[in-house]
Amino acid sequence: MATVAVFGEILLRLAPQAGVSLRRASGFDIHVGGAEANVAAGLAQLGHAARVISTLPASALGDIARRRLAAEAIDLTHTGTGPGRMGLYFHEPAAGPRGGGVIYDRVGSAFALAGAQAYDPEAALAGATHLHISGISPAVSEAGAEATLAMVAAARAGGCTVSFDGNFRASLWAASPRDPREVLLPLVEQADLIFGNHRDAALLLGRDLSGESPRAVALALFEAFPQCSLVASTRREVEQGGAQFVGARIDARDDFAEADEVALPHIVERIGTGDAFATGVLHRWLQDPSDLGGAARTGVALMALKHAMPGDLPDFTPDDIYAAGSDIQR
Repeated sequence: MATVAVFGEILLRLAPQAGVSLRRASGFDIHVGGAEANVAAGLAQLGHAARVISTLPASALGDIARRRLAAEAIDLTHTGTGPGRMGLYFHEPAAGPRGGGVIYDRVGSAFALAGAQAYDPEAALAGATHLHISGISPAVSEAGAEATLAMVAAARAGGCTVSFDGNFRASLWAASPRDPREVLLPLVEQADLIFGNHRDAALLLGRDLSGESPRAVALALFEAFPQCSLVASTRREVEQGGAQFVGARIDARDDFAEADEVALPHIVERIGTGDAFATGVLHRWLQDPSDLGGAARTGVALMALKHAMPGDLPDFTPDDIYAAGSDIQR
């Protein structure tokens, strides 16, 4: 198994109890999460050595997050403390015809305030073979963007492979005067694996790709980013009546593989499902980079499974992958 580091903000999610709307909520369930932390938890559950590089406040809320991640056997040696508050978000799940939504409350968080000087990238990545980041950290603040870039630079200098998950958050970027494309390009240029769809590619490439095939989108990304060797993307089909199916594909420069669609008979929530897909792809790819089909199927299997799990963090076991298909290896 691999030693994987992730860099990003650890969050607390507050969700109304029993499906009550935010405007009528009188109590909240608290969940620990964050896109990168979700991936670290999933990889740790599957047997990898996972570490989270981040900054938490020295407070009771920061302690909640630290204890929860430590319970997943995640290495938090390089998750420090700093001035600022705990990053939060409020989630209102969809209920019938009423769509759900997210309200971020992250301004002034300890992670948002911690710039590159708050970390020792070389020490944080010592012994790691892979670094996973997302487009969320640069969106949180300019300091977050600088720290992410420093971490990626250290990863490349130290021989780590790098994966980038687009995870575009329009509301975070809307609150910033910065151009998302200008901020993200220096990071994506150093990624070996990109998680994203045609919307992520359109942002990075600065042109409309809505009518292009998945293969054409991947080839455009390969042309723009010579370091990149894989593009992983998901698809979701919603039938009349509400039935949902998810599928995926992975494109290499000279090959591709698609995973059959998986039905979602019981959806608890969709939070963290994209992170579960990234977990499955990385789990298989880090063991055998040539097995594109296995990586796609493992990613979809874990993505589908996460739909039936409450909370941000996954709850996987190696046997979950086995149960998803006899041709998927643990």
